[in-house]
Amino acid sequence: MKKIILSSIAASSLLVISACGESSSEAIYNHLEEAVELEEGFQQQQEPLMEAEQQEYEIYEEILSLGLTELEEIQALSNEALELVDEREERLEMERESIEASYEEYQQAEEEMENLEEEEEIAAAENIRDTMNERYASYEELYTNYSEAIELDRELYHMFQDEELEIDELQDHIDTINERYRSVVDSKERFNEYTDRYNEAKSSFYQAAGLNVEETEAPEAEGPDEDNEEEDNGEEEEEPEAEEPGDVVDNG
Repeated sequence: MKKIILSSIAASSLLVISACGESSSEAIYNHLEEAVELEEGFQQQQEPLMEAEQQEYEIYEEILSLGLTELEEIQALSNEALELVDEREERLEMERESIEASYEEYQQAEEEMENLEEEEEIAAAENIRDTMNERYASYEELYTNYSEAIELDRELYHMFQDEELEIDELQDHIDTINERYRSVVDSKERFNEYTDRYNEAKSSFYQAAGLNVEETEAPEAEGPDEDNEEEDNGEEEEEPEAEEPGDVVDNG
């Protein structure tokens, strides 16, 4: 079962060009940098989300170590894990609100791009538009995959509470969880790729517009890689194995 945490954005001071008499390129700069600042909410969720992930995984390992016969203890542990699943879901929603607020601010910059006249600036702005929209679309994909993975985790802990649960049924569900988290990894990598491109495009636009300004970079997502180790489901060696979560890292 794999886990992921989204990455944070480092806090930094932002030099905002005065709105009084600003050019179109200066207005674009202000909106783009404010959009990055609005992703600070991303950062604020990272440490508590990381802790919830780690605590939930420790409970998961403890449940597997008990086997399916210690039902009363498993039920108690599963309830603890379900509370952490709920917390992860809530924090993910707060992260998404931050990304959406940032994108709404970015769209004001996109509207201002229509007023550009210099060909070099127009071309650089088009590159920003393309990469940012791809970045946002890839985040939506990441969010969807991670939300579905959280729901599968929730179903898993409900399954642990079923005294008639069979090993094959449990393993099938764990396999489904692993498959979903592999999709999370794939969408995370796409998000990071477009984030890198967007940061480069933003910097290139500032250069094309001749803006001698301070800029901040949009954040990437961090999480598990493909080479995660495997763990079994607590039964005999001939049973199929489930993958373990990637290392929990500060993201975000």
